[in-house]
Amino acid sequence: PAAEAAAGLANVQCAAFAGPHPAGLPGTHIHYLDPASATRTVWHLHYQSCIAIGRLFGSGRPWRERIVSLAGPGVVSPRLLRTLPGADLEALTTGSLRPGRQRIVSGSLLGGRAVSAPNAFLGGLHLQVSVLPEGDDREFMHYLRAGVNKHSALRVFASSLFGRRPLALNTSTQGSPRAMVPVGSYEAVMPLDILPTQLLRALIVGDTEMAQNLGCLELDEEDLALCTYVCPGKYEYGPILRDVLTRIAKEG
Repeated sequence: PAAEAAAGLANVQCAAFAGPHPAGLPGTHIHYLDPASATRTVWHLHYQSCIAIGRLFGSGRPWRERIVSLAGPGVVSPRLLRTLPGADLEALTTGSLRPGRQRIVSGSLLGGRAVSAPNAFLGGLHLQVSVLPEGDDREFMHYLRAGVNKHSALRVFASSLFGRRPLALNTSTQGSPRAMVPVGSYEAVMPLDILPTQLLRALIVGDTEMAQNLGCLELDEEDLALCTYVCPGKYEYGPILRDVLTRIAKEG
């Protein structure tokens, strides 16, 4: 359909990507179509922004609506909601959450941000509201348990023997931050043509020159979300990347 819509438009090129996440991320598309760099700026629009632009030029009226999904283990009935950019997420989720303490995230669980009053608002570019139970409960002698109902990207729990099945996830990281361990986890989830382990190490130590040489200027926080998810050292690579990019912008 996109190719048909662009037929006859000389300045429009269509490209299709398929596969599991992160095949749909703008950073993945930009990396393979027109990589960003210190001398090249690349823009992207999500599909609802395109709809808003089309509505504006077609009707002369701005389209202020936003269709977002409300989902996650903490939601009683996952569904699509019609709302507005900047909507109050606490009001939006009232009556929709399961009992107990829940963490509301504007955006996806991989690339969104946790929100709470008085700043519990829908992000300008977010099309999803995610809810996870708070993982406050401490499990007695958890390191001696087989982990039948726990998830692990490295398949170190007994749950990996039972195939794919729904697991009760929460906000617990199952441990505190520790040393970075390069065991091939990052390469398994990185679709871009970069060296993830070396890049992440440069980001952690704040080596801006090496990070630029390894391609950090092509990345946004969501591009490293899966690296955070599979990291044995419990590092949050999105904020680390943003700090390095901010330093590069200030210092060159």
